[in-house]
Amino acid sequence: MSAPALDVPASAGNPGAKALTGALNRFVTVPADVAQYDTDVETASRALRAEPAAVEALAGAGLPHVADPERGPLFDYDDVMNVGMFSGTGETVPELGLRFLMRFAAAAPASWYEPREWLVGIDPAGSLGPLAEGASGPRIEVRTPDTTAAGLEVLSRPCGDATLPPPLDADLQTGGYELAVRLTGERQTVTDPRAYAIWDGIVTPLAERTVTYQTVPERLRADHHRAWDLGIADCIVASKLLAERLTAAGLTARVRRGYLLGLFGSDHAWCELEEDGVRKPLDPVFCFVARTGDKARG
Repeated sequence: MSAPALDVPASAGNPGAKALTGALNRFVTVPADVAQYDTDVETASRALRAEPAAVEALAGAGLPHVADPERGPLFDYDDVMNVGMFSGTGETVPELGLRFLMRFAAAAPASWYEPREWLVGIDPAGSLGPLAEGASGPRIEVRTPDTTAAGLEVLSRPCGDATLPPPLDADLQTGGYELAVRLTGERQTVTDPRAYAIWDGIVTPLAERTVTYQTVPERLRADHHRAWDLGIADCIVASKLLAERLTAAGLTARVRRGYLLGLFGSDHAWCELEEDGVRKPLDPVFCFVARTGDKARG
């Protein structure tokens, strides 16, 4: 799970060098052939809410970097995120964001299925309104929402019916949309015993920390076997591996990728297993959080 650095003053939390360097033995740094060393001290300071001197100490403590004669040490952005997540301060942007995004996983299970109302929309380059004066070029195409899906009720269309395309007319449309919806969850139970054994093979290593849940760069997400062999996984790595193993066992499964909204937005992935014509979500990361929590990261 990757997250942008918020524009928060470094002095707001001000984790010291000891807290930041103490995180270095708690996660796996990005392999050199995948890393992109382009995050400077100033950017890292904002993400970690730490003074520049504390960030610079990471280089001396062994965090991989390149030394730029003008900009100073340059780090891989995912390494910086993991320093924050494993620092244990509770004050870095990754810690705050992850805690906010995952907070519902530790709530009572009954709350997971309660109706929730949301205002959702996509507005690529101002497509809900006229193009800016002098602007030209094609509008961006966006995925058409399926408003007939189970558990979804459209409450209103704040910008009028014209902002919402007819469902299922096309996979893509030009322009954006905006609408208010009510989502209601439903509990599903997996019945095939083969799925439980495969599920345990993914969740147990996360729960026992033999595989570390951490930020994984996109290029390593694409090679999920390598990531797992390195002993690291995020939602995408875990879900891809879970779906792959379920499929190999003769079951019907797929990976889905969407978005979590919180202190900041973050992509998220999960697996769906199809039984009796119903796609049942299996989310190993949410299970890991709900089952064990992670006191080191709040």
